[in-house]
Amino acid sequence: MMQLGGIQSMAKDPLTAVSETDATGEIADLYADIRETLNVSAINYVWRHIATIDGGLRWAWEAAKPMFVSGLVEAESEHLLAELSFPELPSLSDTALSLVGVSGKDRTVIAAILDTYNRGNLLNMMSLSALLAEPITPPVGSRAKASLPSTNIPLPPFPEIADLADEVSEQVLVLNGLGAKPGSNRVVASIYKHVALWPGYLSLTWAQFITMHNDGSLLNLIEETQRKARQHASYIARELGPRPAGIVCNRVSEAVAEFTDTAIARMIPIGQMMRQVLRD
Repeated sequence: MMQLGGIQSMAKDPLTAVSETDATGEIADLYADIRETLNVSAINYVWRHIATIDGGLRWAWEAAKPMFVSGLVEAESEHLLAELSFPELPSLSDTALSLVGVSGKDRTVIAAILDTYNRGNLLNMMSLSALLAEPITPPVGSRAKASLPSTNIPLPPFPEIADLADEVSEQVLVLNGLGAKPGSNRVVASIYKHVALWPGYLSLTWAQFITMHNDGSLLNLIEETQRKARQHASYIARELGPRPAGIVCNRVSEAVAEFTDTAIARMIPIGQMMRQVLRD
C-alpha cells in the first residue's frame, strides 16, 4: 500500500476477469458479438468481470443487446455527451510527450486507446445503468447530440497489474484513486493499465489531474456525470431484453452497480479530458 497526493492505492487487481485472449467457447463468442455490436476493439473490464459469473455474461448481454441493436444506446449516449462539459486542461505538446518517451506514433496509439475506452465507457454506462433503472419517458422534442469517438487503429494487448513493474503498477493504482469516492475502490480502470505501456505518460496524466482531485472538483464532475447518465439510462430502460430473476440476476446486478458507481462513472470525464489534451 502507498499514498501519493492523498490517494491510497491497492496492491493488485482485486476483481477477477476473463481476458480476451483466455476466452473460449460461449464467452469468446459473446465477446466477439459485443465488440461488433459496440464497434469497439477491446472488451470493457465490466463485461470481462461479468464473464466470471456462471451464466452472467449471457444474462447481461441478452438483456442489453436489444437496446444496442435498436440504436437507442448510442443515440442516448450522444445526448448524454452533448450535455456534459469538462474543464480545459493544458495540451500536452509533442516535446513534453517526447521527453517521457512517447513518440508521434505512440501518441497516435494512445489516442486510439482513449477513443476506444471513451466510446465504450459511454455505451456501457448507458446500457448497464439501464439494467438497474426504472423506465421514465424521455423529453419531447429535439435534443442536442455529440458524436461518440471511434477508431480503426489496432490496439496493443494491455497488461494486468501483476504483469507491470512494481513502480508502474503503483502509479496505475495511484491514478485509479483520482476522483474516487470514499470507501471501496476495487475496480482498476483498464485505460490506466493500457496506457501503462508508456509509463512516462502515466506521470503526465497524474500531474494534470491531481489538483482537481485535491480540491474536490474532479469528484463533483464525476458525480454530476453519473447523475446525468442514470437519468438518460432511464429513458431507454423500457427496451431491455429478458432479465430472468434468480442468483445470476442478483450477482450481475451487484457487479453492474459497483462498476457504474465507481470506475465507469470516473473514467467518462477523466477519459474525455485525457483525450482532449492530446489534441489532433
